[in-house]
Amino acid sequence: MVFDPLTVIYGSIVGLSLGLTGGGGSILAIPILVYGLGIPMSQAVVISLLMVAIIALFGAAKQSFSGDVDWRAAILFSIAGMIISPIVIYVAHDVNETLRIILFAALMLFVAYKMAFSGKKIPAPINTLSVHKPSIIRAVMGGSAAGGLSGFFGVGGGFIIVPLLTMIFTMPYRKAVSTSLAAIFLISTTAVAGAYLKGISLDWSLFALFVVGGLGGMIAGTILVNFIPERPAKIIFAAITTTLAVFMLIERLFLHQGGAQ
Repeated sequence: MVFDPLTVIYGSIVGLSLGLTGGGGSILAIPILVYGLGIPMSQAVVISLLMVAIIALFGAAKQSFSGDVDWRAAILFSIAGMIISPIVIYVAHDVNETLRIILFAALMLFVAYKMAFSGKKIPAPINTLSVHKPSIIRAVMGGSAAGGLSGFFGVGGGFIIVPLLTMIFTMPYRKAVSTSLAAIFLISTTAVAGAYLKGISLDWSLFALFVVGGLGGMIAGTILVNFIPERPAKIIFAAITTTLAVFMLIERLFLHQGGAQ
């Protein structure tokens, strides 16, 4: 394996954003992989999903020791997403790459808006998990949406999973954040399985270096988050995300020549 320090640095940027802002930070992986490392969108999606899955698994395992992960809720929520995500990633491989990048840039703008303007989240009252028919329907719909996002864009979807968990299962926000890590791991893993069924190749050397940088950046981010106020960190992340999204739109709509790759 040839050591490429640039790949490690790029991975650390993604990991740092994850550590400082939570799951939404993973959305930086795609533009960094596509524009920083010159990887096709289809491969970038798989690398991003694998990285998200690994980080989410470590996070869920750690939070499980403190009892903050509701695995029953995570599995119930994720079942539909685990079915949808491999189907979507299988089909999306043949979608025009320029279209996927434009849609991804739009998603980035949405995430940046939610990060910058979301109000303070008030924890829901602590209730025992009570699943009735309407809750199951909402869980299926929410899990399907998260699976679709994972398969098409290569993101964990924490920015929609967390609020859905608080609403569907009436769990406190902190527990929803921890439980979302388990859901992200489950959905992302099956999405990767769909990529392999499609025969999407992966540069394992690049992936390993990217993850090493990501884990290092995440550790640094979890340390820095104790010294940097949450609001400024989210504003900075939103500004970076918006800038990258605008660049992607300009590049694809006005500068890109030669069509989709």
